[in-house]
Amino acid sequence: MKLKRKIKYYLIRLFRLKSSPHQVALGLSIGLIPNWLPTFGVGPLLSVGLAKLVKANTVAAFIGGIIGTLIWPLLFILNYQVGSFLLNRHTKIDEPEEVVYIDAIQHTVEGVVDGFHSSGFLFLTGAAINILISSLLSYFIMYFLFKKYNLQILNKISSRKYSNKISLRE
Repeated sequence: MKLKRKIKYYLIRLFRLKSSPHQVALGLSIGLIPNWLPTFGVGPLLSVGLAKLVKANTVAAFIGGIIGTLIWPLLFILNYQVGSFLLNRHTKIDEPEEVVYIDAIQHTVEGVVDGFHSSGFLFLTGAAINILISSLLSYFIMYFLFKKYNLQILNKISSRKYSNKISLRE
């Protein structure tokens, strides 16, 4: 119950933002970027810092950072799989059930330090492609939702059975 309430609260905050659709969409897409890399829990803070650099909405960036943190294991595996596919190399990380994340991170760092050999290069190649694709997709989806359906989504999220509908962003 508490998790559902928190999600609802942050969605209401997101759709009440007075920023332009461009700033909100840019903030959310920038917020997802650090989470494609192992940031060890500081992804949301990096997201806010990046958003300030590009003058995007920091609340949207923080929400993007939180979303990315929650799905980080999936993003980690996806980096390896995309890099492996693009470079036509086999990786030790084929199934999420087989992965010990600490070992995988150590192996990735060693691969990067050793001159982009082995899995470190696969990981970074996959991360670069995934960052590009996810940033573009999240930007355009959020821009469209915020521009066209902002008030409808806000009313649906924030209304109770007999409450008044919200007509203006607060």
